[in-house]
Amino acid sequence: MSALNSVATYSDNGWRRVSTIAELADIYEPALQVCSWHRSIDHTITSYLTGATGLGKLQMREVTKSGDRALLSDLPSGEGSERLREDVAMLVEMLCELVDCPSVGLRYASLENAMCPRWHVDQVPIRMLCTYTGPGTEWLENQSVDTTKLMETEIVNGAYQRATSGEVVLLKGALWQGNTGGGAIHRSPAIAVSGKRRMVLTLDPLWTA
Repeated sequence: MSALNSVATYSDNGWRRVSTIAELADIYEPALQVCSWHRSIDHTITSYLTGATGLGKLQMREVTKSGDRALLSDLPSGEGSERLREDVAMLVEMLCELVDCPSVGLRYASLENAMCPRWHVDQVPIRMLCTYTGPGTEWLENQSVDTTKLMETEIVNGAYQRATSGEVVLLKGALWQGNTGGGAIHRSPAIAVSGKRRMVLTLDPLWTA
């Protein structure tokens, strides 16, 4: 079934697409499992990621603190690389402030295949994702389904939302306080079908050194 995305949308089904940074705090609503900020990113970043050579096999991991700029040391030089670092630094600071953590675990990868193609819930408190190029993260339109039945055909083929390029997605995990039995039901998009490489940033809050 086609994704039902791309304009700022409010839903009563456990997810919400918002239009401002401040509204990401809605994720603290107990019933909300997914909250995304629909935004446009600097065209310099998009042009850089689309045209720069050497981006095909990237996979970088590091720990970075709020206020610091991520190293992203394997990025090839080129116009737009510093703009990308600045954008990542902004997202790190946003997440640290939102959940009151001193640092985050960062993963930046260029992908040719879906990492997690099946509907699932992450075993983490919360995660932030941003897909800079290629198809974005998908989440079920109905977040209240029974998570023990995610392999059933009706759910596998159910209606879903897909993040647009640059959209910032917050996903509650199973370990979010008070979220027992819950968590954002999401999956990686089918990249092979789209024919586009996916460049995605994943941020996990760290509360201990």
